Amino acid sequence: MTVPKEKMPKSGSIIMRPRARVISLLGDELISDESVAVVELVKNAYDADATHVSVVFDTDDPNNLTISDNGLGMTLEIVKTGWFEPGTVLKKHKERSPAKRLYLGAKGIGRFAAARLGKTLLMQTKKKNQSEGVEVLLDWGRFDDESYLDEIKLDYETGTIDGLKHGTILGISNLHARKHWLEEDFQSLHNRLSRLISPFETDSEQQEATNFEINLSIPGHPELTGKVQPHELTNKPKYRLTGNLSLEGIFNGELEFDGKKIKDFNNRKLSSKDETVLCGSFEVEIRAWDRDKPGLSPFMLQFNQSMIGIRRILNEYCGVSIYRDGFRVYPYGEMGTDWLSLDTRSRQTPTRRLANNQIIAAIRISRDDNPNLTDRTTREGLVHNHEYSALKTWFVRILDLLESDRYAARPREETKPEELSTLYEPFDISEVVTEADKQLGKAHPVSKMVKQKDSDIREGVKRLQDHYSRVLMAAGLGQLVDIVIHEIGAPLGRASREVGHLEKQLMGAFDSNALDKLLGNGAHKKLEDTFIKINAWLEQIGNLREKMIPRAAGKRGRPSTFVIQEEVRDNLALFAALIAKQKITCELRAPNQPLVAHMSRSNFGQIIANLLDNSIYWLTRHHGDGKGGKIDIQITALKHGFRVKFSDDGPGVAEEDMEMIFDQEFSRKPNGMGLGLFIARQVIEPYGKLIYRDDGKLSGACFEASFEERVGL
Repeated sequence: MTVPKEKMPKSGSIIMRPRARVISLLGDELISDESVAVVELVKNAYDADATHVSVVFDTDDPNNLTISDNGLGMTLEIVKTGWFEPGTVLKKHKERSPAKRLYLGAKGIGRFAAARLGKTLLMQTKKKNQSEGVEVLLDWGRFDDESYLDEIKLDYETGTIDGLKHGTILGISNLHARKHWLEEDFQSLHNRLSRLISPFETDSEQQEATNFEINLSIPGHPELTGKVQPHELTNKPKYRLTGNLSLEGIFNGELEFDGKKIKDFNNRKLSSKDETVLCGSFEVEIRAWDRDKPGLSPFMLQFNQSMIGIRRILNEYCGVSIYRDGFRVYPYGEMGTDWLSLDTRSRQTPTRRLANNQIIAAIRISRDDNPNLTDRTTREGLVHNHEYSALKTWFVRILDLLESDRYAARPREETKPEELSTLYEPFDISEVVTEADKQLGKAHPVSKMVKQKDSDIREGVKRLQDHYSRVLMAAGLGQLVDIVIHEIGAPLGRASREVGHLEKQLMGAFDSNALDKLLGNGAHKKLEDTFIKINAWLEQIGNLREKMIPRAAGKRGRPSTFVIQEEVRDNLALFAALIAKQKITCELRAPNQPLVAHMSRSNFGQIIANLLDNSIYWLTRHHGDGKGGKIDIQITALKHGFRVKFSDDGPGVAEEDMEMIFDQEFSRKPNGMGLGLFIARQVIEPYGKLIYRDDGKLSGACFEASFEERVGL
């Protein structure tokens, strides 16, 4: 079919003409709020090598704002080819300013911040060592919906600018056309500016590079006016950890409590074997407080603040900030930005873990050492890539060092006479003790006997309270397990069916040659192996669910008759996929004759499963992912029971942790809940004891579980 000549499609070219309103649109999209807009303009002053910048809200009319600096200033040529070119590449081809500062802005979008703040902008600028300056007036209202950007003409003047030796003055007026500033907005601006420059810099070169002072003036707010800096409380932490992490995962630093150094970390290995720090090396400083009344009371008198006031200050500054080359990366460390999920982590183990509002921390990175930690296009936050995930993981590992020593140092709560709860008040005989002392005297034998009985009763009540707490915990965990067992069945079955259907369709539709041709050599074999692994994982979950079903509500914890060797082998089978993945060698040494016990099979299995889970984790950390390891399990018959000795060739337990490993909430896993060994020791109590030993067959950790009571042997 022939297309008539007059209907043939025409070709050509056309120039894209953006509407003028793109300026305000970009300002709204790239700059999230007015405080951020001011920060962007202050950062421009830093890039201009200013040592001083003033942010002044007009005393007579707070509707006007002036931002002035003593930087290099601009010539008319720079104004024309740089400032009037959105997205200019002037900074892009240079990494550093004439004063050797690393540029904070390189995208040419700082001028949009001025459009975000007010209706008009008067820019006055003067280059250092030049007699004349440049003055430009911009009315952002001209950048309307109807005009095109290339139709907007901007007038400028050159001449003498009174009072300006060199630098730039931005006079922004009619702020209320964009936003009416409230007290909380001024407070937010002060907080952001006070944390713009890292307060943790100690290196002389860094201090020289960040020789940059910000002054803020807000009418009616003398507490926010003056040199911008954090509250003095932020530099008086209860705990302080400083140090650096190498590319090999080696941490060097020191830990202070109450201003006194208590510990050095010399070449502390935080990595698994062959594991590297994907995000690059970085430095940290973590400042932490106990937010309870005893922890904060000393600061009240020191800073003339109420308890509410102290907590308010911590709330304003708390969080983990990231500073790149001395300047903060927004919004990390912003109030309410718990980007590391520290609150969730703390809720799981509140006694040991620090919440987001308990710490003020800085992570120091640089463009040179951390090139793949890059900004998002919105200039808010870093790109969420593998390097970003690694940064989060490694910081939490470092934080765990502080948490562990803090946990060890904090006094454990003890039951005091006046702390007996209402439930146990009938056992309180303190009044009898007081009356006996009064009537007979403290030295009388009867008074002493009554006092001793009071002590015995209180000790008994304490044990009863502990046991009651364990029962409640076990009941809660049991209910949770029941729910999981029930609810996981449907999605597990559906996942298995969908994977099977996908495998049948994909592998059936193409032969091996066709898949290799389509996806590359070896694709068919890789897909085949992947489906085998997925099905194995699903089968493992299904086996775990089936194994737990008989122990659901009403049956869990009931005695039953079973063979000890079989239960251990069943638990090894549950972890078979993880053991194979890590290439761990497991040896089970047990009597040839079946060792039959009559006890709670679920309790015994829970202990073995916990020891296996811990061992696999630490073997992976110690030897490297997929690099092997050894586990030795020895079962020995006793006169009235049996003993299981469990050892591995992992890193073992540090001597400083020996007394705490069975404590509730203590864990050396960065995100561990600290319940595994604690619960294991609770469930073994009716039958015997679980202890840590240092004489295992292998070089790492060694646990011994002895069952000598009510096991039917």
